[in-house]
Amino acid sequence: MAQYIFKGVHARTGERATGVRDAVSHAVLGQDLLKEGILLTSYKEHKESSAMSINGIISHVPVLERVLFARYFALMLRAGLDVKQSLETLKNQTKNLTLKNSITSVVEGIEKGKTLSESMRPYPKAFPSLFVSFVGVGEATGKLQETLEILALQLQKEFELRRAIQGGMMYPAVIITALFSVGAAMMIFVVPKLVDIFNGFHVQLPLMTRILLGTSSWISSYWYIALGVCVLLSIGFRLMSTTTSGRMLIARAFLISPVVGPIIKQINVARLSRNLSSLLSSGVAFTEALLIMGKNTANPVYASIFIGAEEHVKKGNLLSDYFLNYARLFPPLVVSIMSVGEQTGELAEVLKEVASFYEGEVDQTMKNLTSIMEPVLMIAIGLAVGALAISIISPIYSLVNVI
Repeated sequence: MAQYIFKGVHARTGERATGVRDAVSHAVLGQDLLKEGILLTSYKEHKESSAMSINGIISHVPVLERVLFARYFALMLRAGLDVKQSLETLKNQTKNLTLKNSITSVVEGIEKGKTLSESMRPYPKAFPSLFVSFVGVGEATGKLQETLEILALQLQKEFELRRAIQGGMMYPAVIITALFSVGAAMMIFVVPKLVDIFNGFHVQLPLMTRILLGTSSWISSYWYIALGVCVLLSIGFRLMSTTTSGRMLIARAFLISPVVGPIIKQINVARLSRNLSSLLSSGVAFTEALLIMGKNTANPVYASIFIGAEEHVKKGNLLSDYFLNYARLFPPLVVSIMSVGEQTGELAEVLKEVASFYEGEVDQTMKNLTSIMEPVLMIAIGLAVGALAISIISPIYSLVNVI
């Protein structure tokens, strides 16, 4: 998903229109604007600088904040408060500065006669496109409260899914980081001191010891080269991830990886099933829901599939038939269940069940991953420590014989 700075002209009034939008490509951007009666005249892909990226991290609104916002918003509407009163109350309650400022601007937009969704759209940090789409549907159908309740549930499930993923990756990340840090410290500060000891004796050192001393010597002498290579690789990865083709390449590489690939597929099937079910339950038209999914799916591989699925369904075909072409990304059982849901008219309910199943699978997979990684990491640490000990101790025996 790329971000574009665009300029256009309203087809009816001739007024100029400018703004920033997220879209899979500039062609999709043009289609989206055309549906709103705007003719795209020029566009430029927006690339964030490092300063803007840091600001984006600082101004991030957590998923849990959005969950509480949607839930309390729905509760206040049910209690009889109007939209403006509800927003004023929510603004006073939230502690997130970005969300607070965005709500203030949304209230100002409503006072100027804009709809709630139109007022939210310029603030994607607080209200992502999918969030705004739900609100727009609620306004159009006159069921804003019910739509917000569905949105709150969907965001709650998204939060739980993220928490399961982060919880599963936390332990391996900490252990691997500590292992590399300790290893680097040993190579730079400890092992070089052994070189002076071994050089004083004219003996043939074991191969493992020579490799260890050579590696330590290189890192100590040319650490800036190793650091520079790491920095260049990080910058290259960052630059690649800012282009559409680069993001697609990275996503495909992760999908075909042996361990990470299956987990990514489970995560995406769970998210896509939950989001599509929520959109359909809110009253969004099937093709519009697919278009929204294509615009708001983080993984570019799955996003492109949903964009193509919209054209497929417009022709009167079944979505499950389209997914048969992507058996590696959508398990056959899921496609079969979706086919039954489409034929019975219960696709939203079927997708909800699929989402619940795969969310449980992801949660269990991450727990299993932690359980498996713990002994694997312990063995790896033991082997590393053992190799280091043998490399140091074995030449000491040779030195004893020399003495």
